[in-house]
Amino acid sequence: MGTRLRSWTLGTAVALACCAGMAVADEAVQAGRQIFDGLCRSCHGGTARADTPMGPSLAGIIGRNATTQASGVHSRALIDSAIVWDRDSLRRFLADPPRAVPGTIMPVRVEDPAELERLLDFLETLR
Repeated sequence: MGTRLRSWTLGTAVALACCAGMAVADEAVQAGRQIFDGLCRSCHGGTARADTPMGPSLAGIIGRNATTQASGVHSRALIDSAIVWDRDSLRRFLADPPRAVPGTIMPVRVEDPAELERLLDFLETLR
């Protein structure tokens, strides 16, 4: 096989692998959006100015300190927690909020680990 053909074949394989990976990632985010819509949206918005009477917007949640969520109904426990939200802290919190932050008023748990990961995939896209 000539060098050009070998390069083209390798380039095509890499491009297809990347596209397949992006498609899987996009499917995970879409699945996470559905979980968000079913479990979270009634209390949390997903855009920068979508606070609700029950809870803050989750736009930009990754990297945000729990004490900066000034809108909605908050438990003193969550405000005092000083948690900085990242995948790990959100995973622990969303899997079992009362255990992660005793005294929190967050009532929703995401018990299925696969659903939780898809939800986290989606939350990472919110800006």
